[in-house]
Amino acid sequence: MTPRATPRRLALALAILGGATGSAFLLAAAVGPAGGIHASWEIVRDLRLPRAALAALVGGALGVSGAAFQALLRNPLACPYLLGVSGGGAFGAVLAILLGLPDLIPGLPLLPVVAFTGCLGAIALIHAVARRRGHLLAHDLLLAGVVANSFFLAAMSVLQYLAAPYEASRILHWTLGAVRPDSVPLPATTLLVLAAAAALYFDAGRLNLLAVGDETAAMLGVDVTRVRRRAFVAASLLTGAAVAVSGPIGFVGLFVPHALRAVLGPDHRVLLPACLLGGAAFLVVADTAARAAFGPYEIPVGVLTAVVGAPVFVVLLARRERRLPEGTAP
Repeated sequence: MTPRATPRRLALALAILGGATGSAFLLAAAVGPAGGIHASWEIVRDLRLPRAALAALVGGALGVSGAAFQALLRNPLACPYLLGVSGGGAFGAVLAILLGLPDLIPGLPLLPVVAFTGCLGAIALIHAVARRRGHLLAHDLLLAGVVANSFFLAAMSVLQYLAAPYEASRILHWTLGAVRPDSVPLPATTLLVLAAAAALYFDAGRLNLLAVGDETAAMLGVDVTRVRRRAFVAASLLTGAAVAVSGPIGFVGLFVPHALRAVLGPDHRVLLPACLLGGAAFLVVADTAARAAFGPYEIPVGVLTAVVGAPVFVVLLARRERRLPEGTAP
């Protein structure tokens, strides 16, 4: 059984993580090559704060979706990019670049729109493949997602191979993952992220039971297929929104839920809002480091999180194997 999510425990977690998020915004506003802490208010208002706001949205979306997918698949090492939604978004973005859509109508964010449309197509495809006689099982969802992701990435590689040098360079830059507030509908992204996160929080108690097992959840009155479908769609929309506006940024959806679960416990009534704030704070700090820590050069934040994420993933896997009883297969 999961520990009871008391209002005091939830409020304490949100207060601490809210303070961390606020501190991350202050750091993002103060640090940068253009004047450092003495930068003008225009630079802070027009450049740094919008970028920090988008990084917070993307990080929060990835953190919440990662926690949800780990519950759906009953695997603490699952991440938002495992089930193919990001592959569909990447394929849509590459197709948009090849068709010249980003420059077709100046000021209109066609690239994020087409990328998000690709994510929606991937969600529909994975659900259709994984559904079996009205049921949606965790292993079917996982297999369908992995196959769809492989297909989309292969198709994207073919398009990139056939692209002109300028288009190939632009595709590479997008797939590395970066926060780009100048080409993103920030209000619409905010509404989508908050709505999908609220939908997941509505099922937080049921996710606790799904994380234990389908049989246990069903015996306790949970409609497993319906809850899994709702959670899959909501978590996939969060992933799709993040990919559409920033490209694939790895590691956030894996590390943040796992780290917060180790501190706060497995109760999703506490874990989901904590991941929203924790993911936001983490990616704001990571993006600030990516744009300011390497002198005059700026690296995509997706590269930084991947470089950090690879060794941490190995550590998490090693710790998981050490927890298994002796003689048990991992």
